[in-house]
Amino acid sequence: MEKIDDIIKLIDSKEEEKNQNLLLKYLKHWPWFLALCLLGAFVGYFIFRNSPSAYEVTSRLLVKNEETELSSVQAFNSPRPDARGSSNIEKQIGILQSYSLYKKALANLNWDYSWYQKRLLYYKDLYNNDPFELVIPPNAINAKGGVIEVIMLNDSEYNIQVTGETYLNGYAQEINIDKNLKFGEPFTNEFYNFTLNRKNAVVDETYMLLFNNLDAQTANYMGKTQIFTEQENSNIITISITGNALQKEADFINELTDVFIEFGMEARSSRSKSSEDFINEQLERLKNSLTTSEEKFSDYRRNNQVMNLGQEAQSVYSRLEEIEQEQYLTQLQLDYYKNLQQYIDDANKIEEMVNPSVVGITDSNLSGMLSKLMELYSRREVLSYTVQEKNPAILILEKEIKVVRDGLEESLKSQLIATESKMNSLQQRYLEIQARLRRLPETEKNLISIQREFELNNEIYTYMLQKKTEASISTASIVPEIQVIDPAIVEASRKTGPNLILNLAIGIAGGGILPFILITFLIIFNNKIETITEVEKGSRIPVLEGIMKHKYKSTLPVIQHPRSGIAESFRGLKTNINTLIEGTGSKVISINSLVPGEGKSFISANLAAVLSKTNKKVLLIGADLHKPTLHEFLKVKESIGLRDFLAGEKNIDEIITSTSIPNLNFVQTGTAIENPSDLLDGSKFEKLIDYTRSLFDYIIIDNAPLLLIPDAILTSQFSDISLFVLRIGYSHKAQIKQINKAVDFNRIERSAIVLNDTPESGYGYGYGYRKKYWKKGYGEYKIPKSSV
Repeated sequence: MEKIDDIIKLIDSKEEEKNQNLLLKYLKHWPWFLALCLLGAFVGYFIFRNSPSAYEVTSRLLVKNEETELSSVQAFNSPRPDARGSSNIEKQIGILQSYSLYKKALANLNWDYSWYQKRLLYYKDLYNNDPFELVIPPNAINAKGGVIEVIMLNDSEYNIQVTGETYLNGYAQEINIDKNLKFGEPFTNEFYNFTLNRKNAVVDETYMLLFNNLDAQTANYMGKTQIFTEQENSNIITISITGNALQKEADFINELTDVFIEFGMEARSSRSKSSEDFINEQLERLKNSLTTSEEKFSDYRRNNQVMNLGQEAQSVYSRLEEIEQEQYLTQLQLDYYKNLQQYIDDANKIEEMVNPSVVGITDSNLSGMLSKLMELYSRREVLSYTVQEKNPAILILEKEIKVVRDGLEESLKSQLIATESKMNSLQQRYLEIQARLRRLPETEKNLISIQREFELNNEIYTYMLQKKTEASISTASIVPEIQVIDPAIVEASRKTGPNLILNLAIGIAGGGILPFILITFLIIFNNKIETITEVEKGSRIPVLEGIMKHKYKSTLPVIQHPRSGIAESFRGLKTNINTLIEGTGSKVISINSLVPGEGKSFISANLAAVLSKTNKKVLLIGADLHKPTLHEFLKVKESIGLRDFLAGEKNIDEIITSTSIPNLNFVQTGTAIENPSDLLDGSKFEKLIDYTRSLFDYIIIDNAPLLLIPDAILTSQFSDISLFVLRIGYSHKAQIKQINKAVDFNRIERSAIVLNDTPESGYGYGYGYRKKYWKKGYGEYKIPKSSV
């Protein structure tokens, strides 16, 4: 169990270290975050100062619930007490959201064109404040979509520019116009035909004229208009628009409300109108028949000198008149049932059906189901504007329509059977009366026939007049189902933007996110070494004490700043090297790098200086025969050195020179020659190392970059240890594998990696205590130049 706990703790510590390293990668770029957050805040404030004010304009409508008699079928489909009310609200909102209502409202407002004034970051809508008077000739066509830029040059002249694309005559056409005109001069071409007169425009201001596309306007307002109920099951609808032109948005909401109410009134009065049209048609026909029958009745009585009927004839006449009137109404009802049965699946035809009461049908159950079916058809039509056929709301509505339609069909079948039976009974009675009529004298029989026709037309005409009066009263009693509680007015608007705090917050957040994304991108695609952990994971050789990053301008900070953090890191490196190199005697240390710029020569010079401070004799050899820099670190002039010895021109004692640092001697690279690498192939370099081992405690060899020149491989075979320098934030991760390969391939027995430019905390171990510790008690101390 203890081993498992140790493993878990190790995993947790590794994960914590990984997270800390990742956090450090972000934190070290804190100036980026600070600068971009400040920039974001400035941009947010700038946008706030140069953005138009936005206002929310609202209107509130009350939807009245009118109680109607519901059939058992309706009750079955509306088990909840508020089902009809909530469904009616949904229906009204669906109607309000329909494309046709928006388009009609915009067409009524007649917004054929709009004027805007160009501002820094937006275009200000000049609603009801046109800068120019626009005169459009009758039947003139102006291209939609192209933005017309108008600049007033002086009191009598203006410049007009149009660029862009428009659809004219059925295909897209490019517009490119730049022209100066005088006020009152027609602007006529293949795209436009209008005249501008001066109104209240300002010289040198830029104005934009846009001829509006009605469909585009409709889509725009449908997108920005919000329609909702304030609370669940509430019968109050709120219409809201947020925009920059207050009066414009208020006018649109009010016009949309008027069109919505008008639509509801038309829908509710359509059946009454159908009834009135049917009655008027019947009255016109009956009026002609009544006039004709009245003239025949008067002529027959005058010509045959018959004024009144006998008792038997009067009885037959009364019975016959009663039966024929009843037959007429029953036939109307029978035709009504058949038409309703035929059109029950046709929403448009059934909407044209007259009220059943017009033809004397008083069945409240049938009337209720017919009204319910019409309402459901209307709801389905409204929903079809905004949802697809497979939408759950449509599917539920279709099921409800089917239930009501099936119930209405069953009721119609039973009514048809009863009405046809009644017609047969009336026909039988009619035949019996006809038999009695045939037994009367010829004169009375003819008079009865003529009088019966007149009286029948007169009574039916009177009945229809009564129904017309009822239909007119019904139409007049129709009131809007929608009542405007609060119209949209400018005074009741609410300012919604711009918001200074929100703009600043977005700006700061954007400024913080941008460097985060950039740094994340750099981390993902960065192939450079960032932490010691990355080196330790990839290296198969020891990783020694890192050399701390410093800000000193001195080339030898271990001498100028002996108590600094970087001096401590070199002392730690010295300790680690002594630990790796076993035994006594002179120690030869080879300092290598794979590419230039990793700090190889800097480490060589400062390591040699630190070793010399321990009263050890140190020899520093500049073995970079191609691009030497060691003399610059020691502040000495170039002179004879290793090249001259290897070429046989100088002996060993001649090339070894002392330096200003006690116990530190220096072998310079020497005189420049061609192909210096060939000099290392001989045995003279080995003789140099063997000879100097007896004179010095430490020999530091500063080699050329390994990936450019293989000289380091030749010198490493004479070294006790080969150190490979990698620089944090500079060396590539792939170099770790290349060091592994170089060590394995060349069979270097003792080697290690030294990290350069490590941060002041988080990377050290061993003797290197870092800035946190060396400043405590020791502090910074700088040796005077005279002491060096």
